[in-house]
Amino acid sequence: MDHPGGTIDNELTVIHARFHTPDAYVLTLRGVADIGRDDVLETAFADAAASVYPLIVDLGALTFADEQLLGLLLTATRTRPVVLVGPLPPTVTRRLALTGTEDVFTIQPNLTRALAALPA
Repeated sequence: MDHPGGTIDNELTVIHARFHTPDAYVLTLRGVADIGRDDVLETAFADAAASVYPLIVDLGALTFADEQLLGLLLTATRTRPVVLVGPLPPTVTRRLALTGTEDVFTIQPNLTRALAALPA
């Protein structure tokens, strides 16, 4: 994908991790989350939903995200706390602002702060 600053990798990498004390399920998304990756995102969020733990989604290495990701994030908040780790990509920041959903999520600058923000 062409980008004013150079080339963006068109791949999406999803890393799953389980943390203890505090308990959390962490999804780290890297690359591009767009319509061509819907199945990867849906599988990742389904796996996270099977967990009973709060969800942390690290978006700091995401270069682009479409509305599919926002929909999955909002759906996840129905059953558990969701903490986003930034810095958030501009596309996510704009979508949150346009939809008025910024306050639905706790946003933290790094994973350490995100874990600390969870209830003990």
